[in-house]
Amino acid sequence: MKLLVKTLLNLALTALSMYSLPSLSAKPFSQETVRSTSNEIDQLVAAYLQKNNTKANPIIDDATFVRRAYISISGRIPTAKEAGDFIANPSQLKRKTLVDSLINSSGHQSQMFNFWADLLRLQTNQEKFGLGWHHWIRESVEKNKPYDQFVNEMLAAEGLSTENPAVGYYLRDRDMLLDNVSNTAQIFLGTQIGCAQCHDHPFDDLTQKQYYEFAAFLGDTAYHSNAARQMLKKMTEYTMKQNGHNRTQNPKNKKAFKKRQRNKSLAKKLTRDYASTFKDFRKNATGNSPQKVLRLPNDYQYNDGKPGDVVTPKTIFGDPVQIHSTDNRQQVFADWITSPENPRFTQVIVNRLWARVFGRGIVSSLDNWSETTRISHPELLDYLCKVMKATDYDVKQFMRVLYHTRLFESAVTTQEAKSSGSYDFRGPVLRRMSAEELHDSLITINIGNRDHLKNNSIQTKWENYVQSVAKLFQMPVPDLIALDHVADEQEKKFYSYRAKVKKLRSEISKAEGAGDMTTAKQLKKELRQQFLAKNKAINENGDSMMAMMMNRNLRANGSSSTLRASEKPAPAKPGSFIREFGSSDREITNASHTQASIPQALTLLNGTELDRLINKNSLLAKGLLQTDSPSERLNHLFLAIYGKMPTQKERQRYEPMMRKPKDVKPLVKAMLNSKRFLFVQ
Repeated sequence: MKLLVKTLLNLALTALSMYSLPSLSAKPFSQETVRSTSNEIDQLVAAYLQKNNTKANPIIDDATFVRRAYISISGRIPTAKEAGDFIANPSQLKRKTLVDSLINSSGHQSQMFNFWADLLRLQTNQEKFGLGWHHWIRESVEKNKPYDQFVNEMLAAEGLSTENPAVGYYLRDRDMLLDNVSNTAQIFLGTQIGCAQCHDHPFDDLTQKQYYEFAAFLGDTAYHSNAARQMLKKMTEYTMKQNGHNRTQNPKNKKAFKKRQRNKSLAKKLTRDYASTFKDFRKNATGNSPQKVLRLPNDYQYNDGKPGDVVTPKTIFGDPVQIHSTDNRQQVFADWITSPENPRFTQVIVNRLWARVFGRGIVSSLDNWSETTRISHPELLDYLCKVMKATDYDVKQFMRVLYHTRLFESAVTTQEAKSSGSYDFRGPVLRRMSAEELHDSLITINIGNRDHLKNNSIQTKWENYVQSVAKLFQMPVPDLIALDHVADEQEKKFYSYRAKVKKLRSEISKAEGAGDMTTAKQLKKELRQQFLAKNKAINENGDSMMAMMMNRNLRANGSSSTLRASEKPAPAKPGSFIREFGSSDREITNASHTQASIPQALTLLNGTELDRLINKNSLLAKGLLQTDSPSERLNHLFLAIYGKMPTQKERQRYEPMMRKPKDVKPLVKAMLNSKRFLFVQ
């Protein structure tokens, strides 16, 4: 009998693995298509559980679901009203309706921006391109740009960042081509090939030469702006001509030869002087130099090549790519990685998004796949890849399907999952809120739904910079030269100002150390005058080109306590609430964590974020004051923090505390420090 059951289960799994997707050809997905696709996913999961004699976790109640849905999809807990309205809604379809509403909300865009920023290691204030790349990623999320297009545009990007902000992907690792190639393989192909940069990979079938062949697709990458070079050349030639330093026509003549040498020397001097006008452009642009090639390193020691050999581009797996002399190798590289025929590209993003929703990937290691990787649910992974392709790599639609599954409605699994090996998806994995989710949830309790609030300063600063650069390239050469002279003078004043400020601060420190507070006060007054003089000069420049040229510090800020985490520059500042609770420093991909610490506990007990919640002006406090009934106050408190009504036992214990404000504050702190609040159940 057992043999018969096992045979039938294997036949069912085989049938499911061969399942085609005729109903998924239409885009966008209809409600019916989403539900049928979600059901197929649930059947694959159920078949695996049944095969392993494992029961699925039970379905959660409405209160648990509404909180989980808001945190997972929208990146924050629901407000008291949002939770109360959902719980009171008698509709049988309210869960499906809520998922569809949240997946199309600005809150979901915020959540997904954090996902991409962490994965891509976005650093908003890394030179000027960082601001543009930040804006480009956010805009791509808002437009729901297909994933393959999103990646292709970054990997194929070249030129000046003001014209193509996607070039920020390569500028993020400027002058570190080999490291960028390692990151590309890890992020988009789920493969860690960094070891092969220095020697044959010790665990995978990847040689050092293969690594360099893969990197050779980008071997002609150069960090410069061709447009800036042309303008610089025009400025130099114009000045030479104006001063009568024309090119000599007969270099064989001794006098002519000497004159030509003097002219070349003068031209170099002028070019160096004018280069300050475009000095930031090298840091904010990439291009292709046909004469550049990638060579094997000087210490190469294997028999398949010699040190200094020129390397020909080749893929690290799959069918070889044909490259013609007229092809843009970078575009070929981007097309190969993002091709639907490249199975790893789809598998990796599907696995990352599955882990995003359910707390663990089908392949537990999200970015360390190999030929020997054990996939516990191969039929499920194959089916999910078909779904992703059927949506034309529409990430939002794909995640919508996952959120409509029974698995998402199942109770969490509390047992600790092994770091490797198979895993039974009986329900989502119990996890603590991420730093960004916790930050945004505290804002929700304090102020309410702030999903719509945007940090427009990032977009405004970037757009102003783009316009300034465009004006710079449109200026007549004589005006550009005049501007360069004025900029040189302004730069001298800037350095003089900085020296004065440094000297004043030193003198203030000495005066305070000597106890001469009168002198220190006078020096501080002079320091304030220096700041005022600087700000006045900047304001007088207004929107002029000079303001742009002298604005070396195009940094975004996001200090407002009402902004969601996604609206702040990435990464968050060290020592900030978000960094304290595990937000990534954006140095390596997926570096965020949810590990507990003593400073976190102290912050939740005595930090400014908690002080705001118990302040009389907070939304929570106002809601508690709107009613005189202790019972209603307790209801509001539980809905605002836990997203559910108190049980009868909790009501008996805590309702007496609702009569005195001084008793409410410690209860609020205790609730916010509880696992019930911090974890996504």
